[in-house]
Amino acid sequence: RNADQGILALRCGADAVYMGGEKFGARQAAGCGPADFERLASEARLWGAKVYATLNTVLFDRELEPARRLAWELYEAGVDAFIVQDMALLELDLPPLPLHASTQAACDGPGKVAFLAGAGFSRAILARELSLGEIRAVRAATDLELECFVFGALCVGESGRCYLSGALCGRSGNRGECAQPCRALWSLVDASGRALVQDRHLLSIRDLDLSDHLEALADAGITSFKIEGRLKDADYVKNIVSHLRRRLDALIDRRPEFGRASLGRVAHGFVPDPLKTFQRGLSTYRLDGTRRSMGTPEAARHLGEFIGTVRSLQGDRVLLDHAPDLHPGDGLAFLDGADLAGTAVNAAAGREVSVQDPSRLRRGVKLFRNLDHQWLKALRAAKVERRIAVRGLLDFPEGRACLRLEDEAGLAVEACAEGGFAPARDAEASRKAARDALGRMGDTPFALADLRMDESRFVPVSRLNALRREAVAALEALRRAPRPRGERRPRSLGPLPAAALDFTWNVANQAARAFYERAGAASIEPAAELQPDLKGRVVMTTRHCLRY
Repeated sequence: RNADQGILALRCGADAVYMGGEKFGARQAAGCGPADFERLASEARLWGAKVYATLNTVLFDRELEPARRLAWELYEAGVDAFIVQDMALLELDLPPLPLHASTQAACDGPGKVAFLAGAGFSRAILARELSLGEIRAVRAATDLELECFVFGALCVGESGRCYLSGALCGRSGNRGECAQPCRALWSLVDASGRALVQDRHLLSIRDLDLSDHLEALADAGITSFKIEGRLKDADYVKNIVSHLRRRLDALIDRRPEFGRASLGRVAHGFVPDPLKTFQRGLSTYRLDGTRRSMGTPEAARHLGEFIGTVRSLQGDRVLLDHAPDLHPGDGLAFLDGADLAGTAVNAAAGREVSVQDPSRLRRGVKLFRNLDHQWLKALRAAKVERRIAVRGLLDFPEGRACLRLEDEAGLAVEACAEGGFAPARDAEASRKAARDALGRMGDTPFALADLRMDESRFVPVSRLNALRREAVAALEALRRAPRPRGERRPRSLGPLPAAALDFTWNVANQAARAFYERAGAASIEPAAELQPDLKGRVVMTTRHCLRY
């Protein structure tokens, strides 16, 4: 959403973050300027992490030059790659950075992903509806890096090919303007117009949680696990990044052949819980390839954890069917017809709960806790510390005291103090004093993992502290300094998966048309945004079966 939340994600253990520029990002409401990217890139370099900029909307001809200029601004700000949808960008003079194919580019099968690899992309962000078997088939067809979503909101329509918002609201999802009509109330009618289901959230589906399946995804060929959330708040970022970081660390500790993508271990100071921050109910979607019940017809918002059913009411006192663990300040949610209603807990004792507003509660209503006051307070107060292990060497060349620090990536600095440092009278006490003083790295990004001292000399603690501060500041500056970034993958266009490209290929400008013509397209229909109307056309294809 912004640089502050990006920095929070990094400190909670993210190996990379993605953020939208001021324009041309698929979340129009979350745009950031070059200064935000500079601040975020400096923090990312500290941890050996990456920053990706989203330029992943469909572009019109008049926008190609502004998009090109924005790409260069973001390059100067320090981003490491661009996430793009529109093939027009491959025709422009872009900075020499890797390109990631957005999930909006419909990375949904072996043929399409192999084509994107030949077009010059370094990574494909796979369609969210793919199963493990389909992911394996993609992996077998290309050496491209593969990224998949593992947590967050799901689109009910197939990735990059949903035109529902544009058709109904005049706000194109492929332009970053989705009005999310899929989260609205719908009725289901038969051919005669008879309503079978009235005013339910029929197209709203649960959120994705694949945190129990990281190993299977890695074995299938996924190299990057992605958390959705550019419109979420800081509590969600802190909770979910910490949750996934813990799961991934446990996997890497058990199977070190996977390796780490950035530096620094994280101490979170709280127990993450995906149920405690925003979610519409969690699922594995289609990961195992079977058809499952995916809908959330009762509500399209955060209900939270089920805590019990109302048995009786007397004034503001509610008697539940069992005794939940509730506390004053907790938020309760419940369904009142098609509406999501709520109230707050004033007091709780066993099965009896005193609530702030009982007016809409009825016997038999199911209550959910959508705000756990104590847990949220602990989350916000918890200190999250990410530390890079460093090795130290304290030696005494030519009478000086020199401290050398080297990090996990091999970057090293040295700080020296002049003066005559006599041999220590008590060698062991001198070594312990040095280890204690040099190991006090406080709120710095580093932790002293090992200190070598080839000889024992007396160095006043004040001098040791000064050496530590100087060396740590130098190492942090070195880590934050710009370094060489990745390069663009060479282009060698392979066959298009289709010869006739209909409007779902999202060709909205002449540069994209020229690209596909060169790739062998026999016919190209203009994008949905350029159609006079979409009457009679399929505007959404979904794998969520209402009847099932």
